[in-house]
Amino acid sequence: MEQIGFIGVNDKKDLLLNVAKIITKLNRSVLLVDSTIMQRLRYIVPKVSSTPIYVSEYDGIDVAIGFMNLMQICNYLRTPNLNYDYVIIDTDNPQTFNTFMVPNSKKVFYCTSYDEFELQKSIEILATLRGEVNMTKMIFSSDINNKHDEYLNHLLETFPVRWSEEKVEFPDTDQDRNATLTNQLIKQVNVKNYSSTYKDSMEYLVSLILEGNVLQSDIRKVIRKK
Repeated sequence: MEQIGFIGVNDKKDLLLNVAKIITKLNRSVLLVDSTIMQRLRYIVPKVSSTPIYVSEYDGIDVAIGFMNLMQICNYLRTPNLNYDYVIIDTDNPQTFNTFMVPNSKKVFYCTSYDEFELQKSIEILATLRGEVNMTKMIFSSDINNKHDEYLNHLLETFPVRWSEEKVEFPDTDQDRNATLTNQLIKQVNVKNYSSTYKDSMEYLVSLILEGNVLQSDIRKVIRKK
């Protein structure tokens, strides 16, 4: 099992559903864990019990909601270990960032737009770091430019993070927002209506997560087929 962490208050639930769907189509098992404060996936993924914590299936993707750590999920599933190839953790608060041991993940993605609220709230998470961590920036913006990047780098320069030279950039367009809303309406995870740029970014992100374990051409084929 490889754990992948996504941190930041940016609403990334639909993107992570897309990523999880692509990875499952590549014959890898995935558990997506929503450990965010608002637990937005709770309002998309159907409940399977009256308890506030549960693991449910959404269009072929296993999703865990309401848990504070991986051991709780294991106990819920009555198994000593999570039998998934990848466990994706979505967190936007210092508590679950640490209880899920996100700094120890195979890969950690720092997710933000250039919105000041998102930047400052994400810094609260980084402020809890006690040791050096490798992270990759993932930026959501309709206008990615040097001035914004310089400001972001200034905010991040005091934290014990080794920033990857790689960076994932997602556009903020009407087409992509509408594609997300359509998926929510039909209760399916489908990437066919997203823009070419968004699909290219998803392909790149999935390739970083899988680290060469799957051919780039196979990732592209899955994304373009859906």
